[in-house]
Amino acid sequence: MKKFTKIWKRLFTGIFLCSVLFGILLFYVNILEKELNDEIIDVLKETSEQSVVILNKEVEGEFILLEEVSDRLSVKSGFDPEAAVMELDKVVKRYPVKRMGIVMPDGQAYTTDKKKLNLGDRDFFKDSIQGKRGISGRLQDKDNGEDIVVFSMPIYEDESVCAVVFTTHRIAEIQNLFTVSIFNGEGYSYIIEEGGDIVMNTSNSTGFRGYNNIYEALSTVSDTNEEAVNKMHMDLDNEQSGYIWFHNKIDKYMYYSPLQIKNWYVLNVVPADVMDSTRDFIMFLTYALCGVMGATFAFFILYIIKTEQKKKKELSNILYVDNVTGGYSFARFSAEVKIRLKETNANAAYIVMDVEQFKIINELFGYEEGNDTLRYIWQMCKKYSKEKEIYARRIADKFVVLWYFDSREELDGRIKNFLEALQKNRPETIDGYILKVSFGIYIVKDKTEDSQHMMNYATMAHSSIKGQDDVQYAFYDDDFRQRMLQEKLLEDQMKLALQHEEFIVYYQPKYGVTTENLVGAEALVRWRKADGSTVMPGKFIPLAEKNGFISYLDKYIFAEVCKKQKEWLEAGKQVVPISVNLSRRHLYNDSFIEEYAQMVEEAKVPAKYMQLELTESAIFENQEALCQIIDRLHSMGFSILMDDFGTGYSSLMMLKSIPIDVLKLDKSFVDDFDDPKGQKIITSVIELAQALHMEVTAEGVETKEQYEFLRKLGCNTIQGFYFAKPMPEEEFERLLIEGIG
Repeated sequence: MKKFTKIWKRLFTGIFLCSVLFGILLFYVNILEKELNDEIIDVLKETSEQSVVILNKEVEGEFILLEEVSDRLSVKSGFDPEAAVMELDKVVKRYPVKRMGIVMPDGQAYTTDKKKLNLGDRDFFKDSIQGKRGISGRLQDKDNGEDIVVFSMPIYEDESVCAVVFTTHRIAEIQNLFTVSIFNGEGYSYIIEEGGDIVMNTSNSTGFRGYNNIYEALSTVSDTNEEAVNKMHMDLDNEQSGYIWFHNKIDKYMYYSPLQIKNWYVLNVVPADVMDSTRDFIMFLTYALCGVMGATFAFFILYIIKTEQKKKKELSNILYVDNVTGGYSFARFSAEVKIRLKETNANAAYIVMDVEQFKIINELFGYEEGNDTLRYIWQMCKKYSKEKEIYARRIADKFVVLWYFDSREELDGRIKNFLEALQKNRPETIDGYILKVSFGIYIVKDKTEDSQHMMNYATMAHSSIKGQDDVQYAFYDDDFRQRMLQEKLLEDQMKLALQHEEFIVYYQPKYGVTTENLVGAEALVRWRKADGSTVMPGKFIPLAEKNGFISYLDKYIFAEVCKKQKEWLEAGKQVVPISVNLSRRHLYNDSFIEEYAQMVEEAKVPAKYMQLELTESAIFENQEALCQIIDRLHSMGFSILMDDFGTGYSSLMMLKSIPIDVLKLDKSFVDDFDDPKGQKIITSVIELAQALHMEVTAEGVETKEQYEFLRKLGCNTIQGFYFAKPMPEEEFERLLIEGIG
């Protein structure tokens, strides 16, 4: 009896323990399932928030472009829409838009693709004509019915809105711009209006097809989606973020978040099996443990925990691992920057890095080699980074790096060593291609500062050296910031100076070598302010070339020289050809040819008295287009001079290809005349140029020895202090009377 009681007691104890254990497991299962579900939603929420940030940034970038264009087109009075469209033509060549245009208050549009449209009924126009930024929903192009999205910005005339500038994007193109690849390409996104109308559809093959409204699509594809539709309606009516589970051939999650754009929402959709696989796997193992009980209980609990951690890491990798390099994604890098900066007292530098003309690598060697090059750069970042320093590919061929340093000199040295090693050890598959990388560097001052701001500062520094072949990195520091402010002030002053005719023409005479007579001159610009102070050309010319003002300055100087030549001709004075500099920016828009020809015609000055000088670097960059432009100028009677020969990418073969009339030897050649090697180079260039029927002008001639050397070589003309310095027009006019013949 006691034995029987003991067995029952043990059995009861075992059943009790099993029940307790089962209850504990059941309790654990419920908590675990809830946590995993919460984690799925957290991942969806984080992904959606990242999409919102990216989308808002892209839209803001579009408005920044339009705001810059608007500022450039706004005038004190006399706004000319056709002239504005000519400016927009230049912008369209640099940005992938379907069209840009100007809409006048009556709704009449002037567009870059010459379409006759009336846009007075468009909401974006109504917003912008009232002084607001405008963005449309999905529209149909009035020209061809194509689906489009339009951004707009007011243009001001004397502080009043006089017109609207707009950019039109094809939905298909802007959809690619706004598409955020999530969960290794298995997720996809929509943008909808508050009422559910789809603004940006997805190109994903598993998305909705043939629907214009998200509620209609959800309701139509499955009757089981009614509850999801009601929940989504409620959340959007309350302007809240949220998520739903719905069915469209397969079960899916959808997380929606409001954008700071109209009443739009971004929807991120992920197949449920992508998100639920980890949870379902863990739950399966957990339920299996309930049947095993006993001795294997601890083992399976440990296994579940490890498996949970592993799958959680896999979910994290989807967001935080770059799919090309295998290193940190930009999102992970940004998160780590905040952590790393809190952990150190060392000086820190936030660096942005960009491969110059990376698309050429893809075109020459293929996209796989392009990806190998990106992985190589990432490996070099890893090799040259110290402990606790981080690096990542941000997007395309752009990288970000956080380095620590003790001194500015040390940081300079590290960057130079990195650049040297990057070029020296480049992959054999792109051997022969110069892998040029440029940096923008921001020295972190406040380690609690938002990392996005740090990147913006570094990017500003990087942008300041774009197009400078001899500079590979720049710092954003107090000096840079002050310089930017000064440049902005000077830029504003330049525009007013042109209106107030503060720019004046100086003339540097050119003399025939054999006759020592005045045979020509070069027109140079000087800036004399109303207060009598002078701004040196070296200060405002580079800025004018950078911001495009040089085009207006060139035209102004050309017009002034035309007027002066006309005045001298009408006064019966004997004139000489005067050459005017032509910026490389003109080569991107050949409409200047008609403008210059018209100025010469109106002044009734023979074109032979107006010569045009192009810098060697401009010729090198645009040989094919330039040949066509020179041919047109020749047909109008203009002579073309190549200025600064020998300062950039000089190629003797280039002289054969470009139909120039006069080759101007740079001062650096002339300064080398007493060196045997220099003499041979000068002799060879002059002989070759003359053999190609080009005249040769030597610049910067300052001594009699230089003059005699060039005279013996048969150089045609001399320009330099030996004969005359640049002089104002009054002095040059006297020289015309005294110096010819």
